[in-house]
Amino acid sequence: MSITQLYTNDEFYTSTDPKDFKIGQICWVPIPNPDPIPRILDVQRNTPEEHEEVKFELRLANQRTDFKTRDRSLPIKYLNMRSNEELLAQTCKKRPSIILATGAECYPDIASILRQKGKKHQQQDCIFVIPCYSVQIEEYGPGFIQPIVERTKCLMYRQFFYLPLWNRTKDLIARFDRVQVVIDRSPASIEPTDVCLSEEIFNLFLSMFLFCISGKTNELLEDVKELVREAYSEE
Repeated sequence: MSITQLYTNDEFYTSTDPKDFKIGQICWVPIPNPDPIPRILDVQRNTPEEHEEVKFELRLANQRTDFKTRDRSLPIKYLNMRSNEELLAQTCKKRPSIILATGAECYPDIASILRQKGKKHQQQDCIFVIPCYSVQIEEYGPGFIQPIVERTKCLMYRQFFYLPLWNRTKDLIARFDRVQVVIDRSPASIEPTDVCLSEEIFNLFLSMFLFCISGKTNELLEDVKELVREAYSEE
């Protein structure tokens, strides 16, 4: 049997207040697509006099001078770049994502000091999310191919976790290897839904995440893996 035979769709999810921002809650988050080699958007002023009109070159970040100190004596409006920083360009898509953790430690007295020093970024309320990707429906097209989906249902991939369809989505695979940090709770950065993983499923989800990053397992994960171990057989 696979995980879908152990739990029904109704047992995977529960309802929650969309304003909760609780662990296990499904949210919509802009998720960048990582590139094997980062792409730099090399921006310069179009003319020395104008700091809003720019020209740029999109290129791979493979030059020896990249991320090294260089002249940025002509600042560009809306870009606060230091001399050893580069502007990266990535494609990005808004995806359903699972809240893994919330509640970073933030102290009001430290926040006051950081505001005075212009270093508010050193203490921020952040949310860790695990993005989810769709599965392939037809023989060709976007999404995870079925052989990976079937193995994931049997917990054979430590970095993936299968989730059946809910509301307006297809079946999904959560990718622990794409963990993302969301800063603040602006609707532009994160949109919570009223759907949350059930407590039992989230405990299994968290167990798989910890197994993914540490190789350490626990009794819950071992019990479920034992039940699904014989489920997958090669075609």
